Amino acid sequence: MSRFLNISSAGLFLLLFLLPVAAVSLYHALYSTDRYESVASAIITEQKPSATSLDLSLIGLPSTASDHDAHVVEQLILSRDMMAYLDEKIGLRKHLSSPEIDYFSRLAEDATYEEFLELYRDYITVDYNIETKILTIAVQAFERDYAQNTLKLILARSDEFIDALNNRMSQEQVRFFLQEEKKRKKEMLDAKEKLLAFQQANKIFSTEAEAQTIFTTIGALETLAAQKQSELDSRAKILSKNSAILQELKAQIASLQRQITAEKARLAGGEGRDISEIQSDFAAVQLEVELATTAFKSTLATLEQVRVEAARKLKFLIVVTEPSLADDSEFPRRWYIVFSTMMIALMVYVVASLVMAIVREHA
Repeated sequence: MSRFLNISSAGLFLLLFLLPVAAVSLYHALYSTDRYESVASAIITEQKPSATSLDLSLIGLPSTASDHDAHVVEQLILSRDMMAYLDEKIGLRKHLSSPEIDYFSRLAEDATYEEFLELYRDYITVDYNIETKILTIAVQAFERDYAQNTLKLILARSDEFIDALNNRMSQEQVRFFLQEEKKRKKEMLDAKEKLLAFQQANKIFSTEAEAQTIFTTIGALETLAAQKQSELDSRAKILSKNSAILQELKAQIASLQRQITAEKARLAGGEGRDISEIQSDFAAVQLEVELATTAFKSTLATLEQVRVEAARKLKFLIVVTEPSLADDSEFPRRWYIVFSTMMIALMVYVVASLVMAIVREHA
């Protein structure tokens, strides 16, 4: 400690400022490897559905492209899967661990997968502009052609991912409406079976037809009763009251009146289920059949529409600017690094000088 306090200001300046700045400057001037950057931009768009198209949000699926899609692609680019894909296609690990690269920039040969991923993310940047919806991707590599090819592969892989997302969405839509179609079809068949059972139980095909039949029967009976009554009135003028013919006519008229009363009771009510009650129940069952049939037809139409939409590509990854080929190295930013080192070293030197001055004063 006493030796440190005896260091002169010049020695402290040399130790804390000149040596670090000189070391960093020499390293970047003589040893650090150039890195070339390739930049591209893309945007995710969605084909707008037609005016009659289904609102997919009703089944929990997005109907329009959103920022979420861009963030998903961003996560894909920075993921292990993308890194493994690039390593398989163009030997990314071999490139980053080349012995021609300086020690501090390259990947160690025995580096773990996590270290590989960390370095991969250091050399790839993804920026998403919320206002313009443009995704900007930049890739750094130690060869200009390699950087450009890497970015081309990233864009191609991202486009494949969007296609897979389209297929998955389409399959989910079709699967959902196939299930709905089976459900609606079963409901329609159940309603028709219920209607058939009702018709068989009440021995009618249609309550309207049954009512018309009753009205026709009543009309025929009343006509026949009127004819018999007219015949009775005419014969009563020439035959005695106890005549067998008159008694027979009276019996026929009474029988016809009873039949008319029974038929009217079926319409207006009476013992058992009258036609009005049956008609009310029949209308309810028939309405259930109509609603189930309408729902089934609507689901079939929607399913056909979804199948047509599924055959179309919903989302697109459109490349706005193609991957660039760098003319010159932009990384590392040597002057910036050296200047930053100078500022930090100067701050350390000033703080150390103040500390030493305070300590000496109180020593």
